[in-house]
Amino acid sequence: MAVSEFDLIKTYFNKPGLIPTKEQSVKIPLGIGDDCALIELPPGKLLAISMDTLVADVHFPAKADSALIAQRALAVNLSDLAAMGAEPLAFTLALSLPKADESWLQAFSLGLETLVQTYHCPLIGGDITKGPLSITIQVHGLLNKGEVMTRSGAKPGDLVYVSGELGAAGLAVSLMNNGMLLDKPDTQELHTAYFQPVPRINLGQSCAAIASAAIDISDGLMADLGHIAKQSGVGIELNAKAIPIARAVKKFMSTMGDKSQGLNLALTAGDEYELALIVAEDQQEALQQTAADLNVPLTLIGHVVKGTRVKCLNNDGQEIEVKTSGYQHF
Repeated sequence: MAVSEFDLIKTYFNKPGLIPTKEQSVKIPLGIGDDCALIELPPGKLLAISMDTLVADVHFPAKADSALIAQRALAVNLSDLAAMGAEPLAFTLALSLPKADESWLQAFSLGLETLVQTYHCPLIGGDITKGPLSITIQVHGLLNKGEVMTRSGAKPGDLVYVSGELGAAGLAVSLMNNGMLLDKPDTQELHTAYFQPVPRINLGQSCAAIASAAIDISDGLMADLGHIAKQSGVGIELNAKAIPIARAVKKFMSTMGDKSQGLNLALTAGDEYELALIVAEDQQEALQQTAADLNVPLTLIGHVVKGTRVKCLNNDGQEIEVKTSGYQHF
């Protein structure tokens, strides 16, 4: 017997653990079940909205565990909220499926539930349709008026920081594209970096009143800093020696004979979802203390200058040639 769209929604998505709790219904008085969901904006708040579409075998392997696909899909959207300093509020989901595979949907639903519970961001609506496997998620978040991180606030003299370590997710993509499954103990760090990125929600919210500009690293460090440079009308110079390269990347690239231990990968690989934060020099101590309080690794990697380009310089101040600037959709 055929399963209807409404049966799938009721079974796998309109259920406790995914939908708003009684406490959350103050801000979300109406969720799944009507033509629209309703959101009540608290006084003094702005609504932040972001949306991404993930296509099978373009943005994730179609044969991967659907629980991990779900976690990755929601996490990369939550990362956009982190980059603006927003508190997660809710999300909507549009799912295109080749068939109604109930075991796939069960695991997918549980994967979503893991992040919903972690980041208190319930599902409030969406759509399911038949077609090639793709996932579109729109996230909604709350911002305090006057405390919004954008890409346009960087000024010459500001400092450039990045959270975490870079390159692991990019290396994972490269290895999977070459047929590796990442199912061995020595590739677990790469597997986790790709499928379970950690959106820096707490760091973003805590830095909203400190940082002058911010962006999450989805297309590559240099490419995304390039967006800040363009929006702010500045240049950015990075210190190659300071770039925090993931340990697994250093180890793997060293065995491949890369003397830089993966520097190009750390500069250009997408799918990192760490935060690049621009801060005025007099806010440097506040930023460092904030990261320390949250136990989030934070590294000073460069500074903002007059100009229009993003450059990475070696110890002698010479520009390093970078093979690619970052991920391009077309």
